Formats: sequence, C-alpha cells, structure tokens
Amino acid sequence: MIIPDWLTYNLLFSGILYYWIQGDILHSLLSGLVGGMLFLIPALLGQVGMGDVKWFAGIGAWTTISFVLMSFVFATVIGFFHIIGLLFWKRVVQQRKYCEIRNEPVPYAVSLGIGIIVATYVANTGMVTLSI
Repeated sequence: MIIPDWLTYNLLFSGILYYWIQGDILHSLLSGLVGGMLFLIPALLGQVGMGDVKWFAGIGAWTTISFVLMSFVFATVIGFFHIIGLLFWKRVVQQRKYCEIRNEPVPYAVSLGIGIIVATYVANTGMVTLSI
C-alpha cells in the first residue's frame, strides 16, 4: 500500500534532469505538474495516497501531457473494474458482509501501473497519436 519515496522522487527528478540536459525542461515540468495535479485533490480527500501523486508526477516528467491524460483515463477505467472485482470477491466468494469491507483500502497503484502499461502499448502501436 506504499509507493516508496526513493522510487517516486528518483523518477521525478531524473525526468526533470534528463529534459533539462536536453534543453526542454519546461516540457518536463508541465507534464509532471499535470500528472501530479490529477491526483492531488483525490489525495487531499484521502482517496489515494501521496505516493500515487508523486509517482504520476514522475511519469509526467518523463512523458507528455497527452500520455499522462491517456494513462489517467486507462487507470480510472481499470480501477473501476478492479474495485468491482474486489467487491464481488469479498461479498460473493468470501461471503463477507458489506459493512465489514466497505472501509477496507484498495491499492490504487495496481490500477495506475496497469493503466500506464496499457497507455504505453497504445502509444507505441500507433493506435493514438500523442503530440503534446
């Protein structure tokens, strides 16, 4: 349930450093900012952890704004089915009462990671043209 800081900060700062050396630091900063802001409000409301915010900001620092948005959409859809599947498993298979499971945390990083992988596949196969 915890994405380590050493992973997220290294991802974020190495992306910014790489694009700074390439002379396109503004691109990295904007993409990282968009990535982090997508999860900041849910994090402040306690729906996701700050590790998710930092991880997605790091993904943004290495990629483009359009890739970040596409990853977010895929992660949201995958997260929906992940939660429905967990709820089904706990209610039907384990036969637990809803009041027992409704406040149990769900690791969103799993859905986020799969969403990033799917977005990478879609971008690399040319199904979607990413420009920003």
